[in-house]
Amino acid sequence: MIDIDRASIRFRTKTGHVDAVRDVTFRVEEGEVFGLVGESGSGKSTLLRALAGLVPLSSGSLQVSDSRPQMVFQDPYAALHPRFTVDKTLREPLAINGIGDEDARILAALAEVGLGPAFRFRYPHQLSGGQRQRVSIARALIVGPRVLLLDEPTSALDVSVQAEILNLLRRLHTERKLTMMLVSHNLAVVGFLCQRVAVMKNGEIVEQLDLEAVRARDVKHEYTRSLMRATEGYTRKHIRRNDAIECGENHA
Repeated sequence: MIDIDRASIRFRTKTGHVDAVRDVTFRVEEGEVFGLVGESGSGKSTLLRALAGLVPLSSGSLQVSDSRPQMVFQDPYAALHPRFTVDKTLREPLAINGIGDEDARILAALAEVGLGPAFRFRYPHQLSGGQRQRVSIARALIVGPRVLLLDEPTSALDVSVQAEILNLLRRLHTERKLTMMLVSHNLAVVGFLCQRVAVMKNGEIVEQLDLEAVRARDVKHEYTRSLMRATEGYTRKHIRRNDAIECGENHA
């Protein structure tokens, strides 16, 4: 469904140019969930935007076997027009793509992401972060794509809400038989959804792994090991913090 061959992306700057993506090659099969992981600035989001047609390649090629691939962005607060109701947000892509039966499709899209009809005429400022991201996912799915591009869809959300959104995406993948590409800096998030993962550093892919190798810590590149250590450290810290909160509540 996705075929990237020696893709490079270069941006001009006042002092010259920056090679954001360099000679990247991989394929994503139909129905697969593929993860792209790396630190901020590694080029992963830039590559995802190129797949969505938002950034041009400087060399190489990419192909997406879907006429309407859709993207869910990182920040649910910036992704929705502040003066559009949820209804207008969902109605707009239907109108652009000439898809009829708008009212029924809008209600069905909201139900699919766990939002009832009461949310239909609310504005973004009346929604929580998780509810906004559900609307963003509904907007992406309402035109019936086969490919869904996810740019860190949970990183701006609270931990408990992250789990809800990840479970929603997993369910949608199964029910719709979607091909997904997920960008994240967190290997734990990638491991929850993805069958395979590519690790990016400084615009290049340094390693490609299947999920079993990630779980077994069977990695070859030291940079991948450092990402694993960072994820584990965050998890341990979060567990200790939750334990401390619970103990404090029990003693109160």
